[in-house]
Amino acid sequence: MPADRTRMYQLPWSPTDNPGAWIEVTDACDLSCPGCYRHQITGHVPLAQIEADVLTVRRLTNCDRVAISGGEPLLYPRIVEVVEFIARQGLKPVLLTHGERLTLELARELRKAGLARFQFHVDSRMERHGWSGKNEAEMNELRQHFADLVWETGGVQCAFSITVVPASLPYLPHVLEWCRNNIHKVQHVSLIAFRTIPVGEYDFQVNGQPVEARAFRHAAEFGQPSVTSDQMYDQLREHDTRFRAAVYMPGTAAPRANRFLVAIRVGSPAGFLGYLGPRTVEAVEIGHHFWTGRYLEFPTRPRVGKKTFLMSAVDPLVREALRDWARAGLRNPRRLLDPIYLQTIALQQPAEIVDGKTDMCGGCPNMMAWAGELIPSCRLDEYRLFGGPLTPVRPVVGARTELG
Repeated sequence: MPADRTRMYQLPWSPTDNPGAWIEVTDACDLSCPGCYRHQITGHVPLAQIEADVLTVRRLTNCDRVAISGGEPLLYPRIVEVVEFIARQGLKPVLLTHGERLTLELARELRKAGLARFQFHVDSRMERHGWSGKNEAEMNELRQHFADLVWETGGVQCAFSITVVPASLPYLPHVLEWCRNNIHKVQHVSLIAFRTIPVGEYDFQVNGQPVEARAFRHAAEFGQPSVTSDQMYDQLREHDTRFRAAVYMPGTAAPRANRFLVAIRVGSPAGFLGYLGPRTVEAVEIGHHFWTGRYLEFPTRPRVGKKTFLMSAVDPLVREALRDWARAGLRNPRRLLDPIYLQTIALQQPAEIVDGKTDMCGGCPNMMAWAGELIPSCRLDEYRLFGGPLTPVRPVVGARTELG
């Protein structure tokens, strides 16, 4: 069942007024993951080009954070300089990594350079030595290793990305329970539905010319797995009836599709309290934009304290969390001194073809620079391989009709 949008807030982000932006420092990677859509073509990007791209996305997107991706960015020999440059621009650098090359010493060096967050890609389908055959619940052991490393580093946030296929769905509640138990160490988790390019159903063109989309690593003859953000939402709600998404982001070609659903937990290491509702998120987004001129993707300090409960006057979910906090304090007064943290859970349904049209995320928070213009980061290799975005065309006997 689709999540009820009447009880959520639609994020007001647009491509040119958006808290998020994206750069890629290399396309080199030392892991090979099923469904990866990045190809190794050019290797490391010159530092001067990276700095120019950062300045371009800052100018074009009005961003608050910049995701540093690849490839594997920890293979980039000047990664600390990249982080330093982004931080000097008054932006939050976020490093997207599989984590295999991260040491405590390197983590501390990146923290000193100004890194705001590590975001680790950890899921059961990645080809990691010693982790084959594990399910998503069993992968929590590796997630704990990274969460503990970042916690020991201090001063940097920790997040995780998980690619979700149908077989992953039963284990998602176990992953979210682990996240809840580590709310002081883990600030965010993204559950990202696996997608492919359905070359068996469509042909493709770029700028009106036919191209061979089978060149893409994530092309598939038999279409896409059917996992959606709403299915993930239902799975989580089945195991936690209090689980509530506060915000959503629609699609471009299919406005009713929930490309993003985001729930925001509030709690402490001693116990879970509840969730933030849409009114709190709306107040934060609008207020932050009013005072700073930018929208907010995540707070610099996830330990938000008791001031969160001030929104209980207008937010029923916060009011429910306040009641739980008060009850816990009555049972054990020491609980009233617990630090209060926020943790976000994003359910993402990436770009896909819907009724012959490419449906993107409305207000995509991961736009990047290409030839001085903005493009969605998920489509970068369409530009690198063919010079532009793919357009699906459905084969018709004797002719082809363009649909998207």
